[in-house]
Amino acid sequence: MSITARGWWLRWRKLAHDVQGYLVGNADFAFVENALNTWHYPLDLDFTLRDPGFYFSPRDAEGLPVRLYRSVGMQYNPTRIAAYALAHYNRYLRAQVEESRTQFLKATEWFMRSPEGLWWYTYPWQDLQAPWLSAMAQGEGISVLVRAWALTHDVRYLDQAHRALAPFTQPIEAGGVRSTLEDGSPFLEEYPSSSPTHVLNGFLYALIGLVDLHRAIPEMTDSIGLDDFLDTLEHHIEAWDAGFWSLYDLSHLHKGWHNFTTVSYHNLHISQLTFLGRLLKRSRLLQVASRWAKYTRHLPNRLRAFWGKVRYRLQEPAQQ
Repeated sequence: MSITARGWWLRWRKLAHDVQGYLVGNADFAFVENALNTWHYPLDLDFTLRDPGFYFSPRDAEGLPVRLYRSVGMQYNPTRIAAYALAHYNRYLRAQVEESRTQFLKATEWFMRSPEGLWWYTYPWQDLQAPWLSAMAQGEGISVLVRAWALTHDVRYLDQAHRALAPFTQPIEAGGVRSTLEDGSPFLEEYPSSSPTHVLNGFLYALIGLVDLHRAIPEMTDSIGLDDFLDTLEHHIEAWDAGFWSLYDLSHLHKGWHNFTTVSYHNLHISQLTFLGRLLKRSRLLQVASRWAKYTRHLPNRLRAFWGKVRYRLQEPAQQ
């Protein structure tokens, strides 16, 4: 299959999956209960390993997934490599599949290659010019490294995770990933543009990475202000609630139309909030997660979110 043909196949396959989710729901990104008292990652990513041709293809010469974009061609995407690593890590813990242990450690070494612990995106995206950093990528990379340390007891992984914290301390204007909401509350940006849209799942991935490192070595996160970010989440989580569904970001505050999540990303929000709420005993997060889970079970809500997503995409086509 040519690169162009594969790009179209991936696009339509994703569209079909999203539409099916709105119609009948899906179980993507289910919460992993064992994550509360073990080093399991809190998201069940095994569905990606059951369909590697869609989620983790093509691969490079080492077998690591790369991403095919119509706009910029083949690229390494740190979050895709992290998802690949974490899916294999959970599979290894659950079923003792040695090949998954091998693949996890191979992917972990990719995150060790940067001497500074910075995982750059080397291609432009939307209004971001290359190279740029992402709070989501830094957080997921930290989650991978902490689990590599838990598996091997090799402290070099923790040292690299500690280096990866640097962008969380710097504002976007200084090359970091830290922004503020309208009331000045600190936020971590998946896409640290000059006009950030405050993507919720990216913020949550970053927080999970910080919490993971805090669980391993609490003093390593002393300079980050982790509690301040958690307070932001708890006090402002309602901003991403449309009353019947969760929002991907807060772009509507400036553009006027709501960016509703797909069912998969709605599930993701629920599991991320459930993990942070239960682990850290943040009751507000659990209340919202429970409410959003109820939204999912009602077909009218899913259909309303679907049409909202269609309207949004007619205004803001996705970059491919």
